[in-house]
Amino acid sequence: MFIMQLILPCEYSVKEILPAIRALIAEKLVEEKNLSIYKTADLMGLTPAAVENYLKKRRGTAVKEILRRDKEFMEFLENFSDKVVKEKDINSISSYYCILCAEGKKVLNKNGYKLSHCIVESALGAYNFSLKE
Repeated sequence: MFIMQLILPCEYSVKEILPAIRALIAEKLVEEKNLSIYKTADLMGLTPAAVENYLKKRRGTAVKEILRRDKEFMEFLENFSDKVVKEKDINSISSYYCILCAEGKKVLNKNGYKLSHCIVESALGAYNFSLKE
């Protein structure tokens, strides 16, 4: 008997892609931009313990290295981390995580993963996701 399992597009994103993205952003802010764990947590809307878990590779490790190896994705992430540092209102940057997720899915699909698009990705297919000013 064949049992088909329904996995929602955002389910994999929430469990694997977004933690990897948060881990990469936390590394950039703490290690490259020399921000404290507390400032990083504040900017990312996380607890300092969560940031520490990302930095110590206790969270967000499943697909992080695949994303890190993609030059275009990392340039996109660099622009986003700059925006996180400059932006005063954290709520105004929260929707960028959807864009990062979509870009992360593209990278994973190029690397053999078969991830379906969410409705936002489908609706915004022609949208320019550039974060450059």
